[in-house]
Amino acid sequence: MIRDIFGTTFKTAALLFLLLFINGGISGQSYNQKLTGVILDKESRLPISHATITNKTGVGIKTVVTDSTGSFSITLPVGRHSLNIYAIGYSSASVNDILIGSGKEIIISVELTELRGEIQQAVVSSDQKKSNNSMATVSARKVRSQDAARYAGGYYDPLRMVTNLPGVAATNSDEDNSIVVRGNSPRSLLWRLEGIEIPNPNHLADGQGTTGGAYSLITTNSISGFDFYTAAFPAEYSNAISGVLDLTLRSGNNSKKEFSFGVGVIGAEISAEGPTGFRNGGSWFGNIRYSNFSFLQKLKIIDFKYAAITPRAFDWAFKTSVPTKGFGTFELFSIGGSSLVGDEVNINEQTSAIEDKSEFIYNYMVAVAGIKHFMIFPEIGTYIRTTVGFTYQKESMEENVIDASFNKSLNYLERYEYPSLRVSMLLNSKFNSRNTLRATYNQNYISGEMFAKRVLTQQKQDTLIDKRANGNYTNASLQWKYNPFKSIEINAGVNLFFSGVTDEVLIEPRAGIKLQLKNNQEILAGVGFHSKIEPLSVYNYKVKTTGNLRDEQNLNLKAMRSLHFTVGYNVMPAEDATFSIEAYYQSLSKIPSSVNPLSQFSIINSTHGIPDQILNNDGVGYNTGLEITIEKDFSRSFYFLLSSSLFDSKYKAPNKRWYNTYFNNGFIFNFVSGKEFVVGRSRQNILGINLRSFLRGGYRYTPVDMDLSLSRKRVVYDIFRTYGKQLPPYMRADIGISYKVNRLKSSWTFLAEIQNFTNRKNITRNRFSYLSGKIVESYSTSVGMVPVLSVRYEF
Repeated sequence: MIRDIFGTTFKTAALLFLLLFINGGISGQSYNQKLTGVILDKESRLPISHATITNKTGVGIKTVVTDSTGSFSITLPVGRHSLNIYAIGYSSASVNDILIGSGKEIIISVELTELRGEIQQAVVSSDQKKSNNSMATVSARKVRSQDAARYAGGYYDPLRMVTNLPGVAATNSDEDNSIVVRGNSPRSLLWRLEGIEIPNPNHLADGQGTTGGAYSLITTNSISGFDFYTAAFPAEYSNAISGVLDLTLRSGNNSKKEFSFGVGVIGAEISAEGPTGFRNGGSWFGNIRYSNFSFLQKLKIIDFKYAAITPRAFDWAFKTSVPTKGFGTFELFSIGGSSLVGDEVNINEQTSAIEDKSEFIYNYMVAVAGIKHFMIFPEIGTYIRTTVGFTYQKESMEENVIDASFNKSLNYLERYEYPSLRVSMLLNSKFNSRNTLRATYNQNYISGEMFAKRVLTQQKQDTLIDKRANGNYTNASLQWKYNPFKSIEINAGVNLFFSGVTDEVLIEPRAGIKLQLKNNQEILAGVGFHSKIEPLSVYNYKVKTTGNLRDEQNLNLKAMRSLHFTVGYNVMPAEDATFSIEAYYQSLSKIPSSVNPLSQFSIINSTHGIPDQILNNDGVGYNTGLEITIEKDFSRSFYFLLSSSLFDSKYKAPNKRWYNTYFNNGFIFNFVSGKEFVVGRSRQNILGINLRSFLRGGYRYTPVDMDLSLSRKRVVYDIFRTYGKQLPPYMRADIGISYKVNRLKSSWTFLAEIQNFTNRKNITRNRFSYLSGKIVESYSTSVGMVPVLSVRYEF
């Protein structure tokens, strides 16, 4: 059935592509588009005047020079272009793979590093892969939003995009975008937007403490890009252990109005942007999106057998920038969204009898709104960034049971609301080409209204949490970037973490060093202490004590801690190729674990949820591994990224034994590749084919003690082999075909993807049951082949 549906869908898409291909070949008119940008000093953010920008592709205008504000504008034919940037006193930089389309102007920002002493070679890594944060040394990468369409199966989702990078794996479900970074639990990830910490920005988030969901409510069409860190984060980042996603919303076009509209099999999206109307170069941008999976369900491509109310979601993003004369730039921004899923009673149409006697409704909502101010003091090489924001997170679920008379009775109810105020300040001062100092201050005032209960009988209910709580946590950091010699860069800093939630003060020193060698080689090293607190609900939950009694026993829990060591080596054997290798060791301590000395429970093995037991901070663990990456940037119309990760993740349980963590799947292999063809009579349209495949070890499970289970006639797990066995390896391959058609002042982009095109049914979970004197093992499998079609019109 799926193959028949897919065949019809693919034939329709192929016909559309063919018609557009033919239509695209008729026109002989050439189309151009404007590319504008600004060239800045990487440390001081001051504009660089008289910088020379050269078009390496050799078509259109060859060279332009920046004005006194560091700005430039160049008109180029549609297609992909690469630029070289030169400025006296600065190392050169290149920006490759810029996609120019006729429907939207392109705006870029390039940062150059001031030379120290005699003329240096260009840095090893390409400009588009270097972190925006100049204090980052190791395990950091900038991800461009334009690459979202290149990664097949990415859903324009930041989390799904980074699963293509070394050391990162998706969790054990195709329906969840949560990520496991170097063996760490997904709940240890930090999300930041415009400088402030934000709650989990994903639709249909799966419970308290999770950092993922079905897909992100911040589409990559709404961001300019983001930095992704996997270890030894710069000192300004706090309340994170596994990784950091630091996002920035894109600014609108400040010279003309532009619009885009997209529609696909799961929903529609519309965005608009343009100048504010003032004479100061201000701009605005807005994006809204609606999603509904009922179309895929009707085609029986995806079976929501436990969700009669199919998933649906709505989200938005907005940003307006207002530069002033003498008072800096003010920006107003907001993102948010709401999602819903549920199940209804199933009634037999012939007998009118109730077959499914339960129903549920789940709703998740996130909203963020804030104002950011950016001010440069050129006389002293200093800039200040200040952000004040309000965040709101709400999660609710209700479960009911329906009897034969259609009477509804409550089975479970939960409601969590977290309004919070966030303040972030950053001061960066460049004293000279060798010394840069940065100080940051972040204040988080959080509160929560938390309620959950389970109905046991008509007369008795179990109240799990009923609390209104407040808390705050603050981090202040000081960082120093020092270049004693032209080939050495040192980043040293300290983060002070003041947690009113856990009533503790933590001092977290961090340092990184980069040594540039001859022949485009460099050696990197980083070390840092990090910590992470739990959601308010974990501390205030009423856990079981004795019998059926419950009490708040985890109010005195402290933050979990981790010490990161990372060393790396990079080399560029060619201008468009990079070979990288990183080795790491992470020592985890103060892990919330059960106080029961016979237990194996540690929060390190959970992706989300609230532990229903008394905890302490006696848990320890470690992650260690090796990552190798070979990458070819997009040039000569193709690219590829090949990465392999080998790692080990262990923890010490309350029973004093060492076990594998649930996430210790041992290895991850990723391969991403693509090829583009310039087509059409005027060779101005682009046909692209992209492939993504990965193979990783299966996640862990605890085997059954067969002899003991048979003797007791029930399932008994072998606790001495906790997480001692693995599910089969998980393998998936996605393919995507895109076609961009350029027209006069507009463009169309058609995308057809086949996710899991081999239709492999990976085992995601196993269950054991005792039946008729035997232990029976059953399995849950992943979603099979899923075709996804979308079209986007820009004008």
